[in-house]
Amino acid sequence: MIHILKLSYLQPRPAVEASMAAHKAWVREHADAGRILLSGPRPEGGAIVVTADLDADELRKLIESDPWHQLGVAAYETDGFEPRGVVSPGVVTAPEPGAPVLLVNVALTENAEQSIDALAHVVDHVAGSADGFRGARLLTSVENDTVINFAAWESEEQFAAIFQDPEFSRRYADFAKTTESARFRLYRTSRVINPAR
Repeated sequence: MIHILKLSYLQPRPAVEASMAAHKAWVREHADAGRILLSGPRPEGGAIVVTADLDADELRKLIESDPWHQLGVAAYETDGFEPRGVVSPGVVTAPEPGAPVLLVNVALTENAEQSIDALAHVVDHVAGSADGFRGARLLTSVENDTVINFAAWESEEQFAAIFQDPEFSRRYADFAKTTESARFRLYRTSRVINPAR
């Protein structure tokens, strides 16, 4: 479940500022580990933290490890939802590096627009029929000679299952005809590095 944590200050501003560096270090640690997706201050005071897909025990441990919780600086109001529908692979909601698997399919082409249209026809079918598909982003090189399908999957097994689907195979063959060559690999996240400034 994706969790939205609403933090409200319980202590005066000087106490908040005194522990701010420790709290920011906590945010950075868990963002780098893939457990925190977004965070920031609320205009009216306090903060919002959006987590990755965590179970109840993982959420409890996350909150209890925050210095603001340990020092009694902030109270936590939690809300959550199951991630369904449109999911951008630009934010991979993995609680730890290593899962899910990421597909990178690189194809050389002389007609990028045609190839992207054909690739989108493939991915549209996958999005509506395949278990474990978490979303895709289709990229075109600035030179218009390469297209990439960057997609997130729950598991290798669920990705492999699409090759048993005749409609997928038909559409992918049509896409391949628009390219000079295409090659895909599955990857797992080894490290997550966020902006440091």
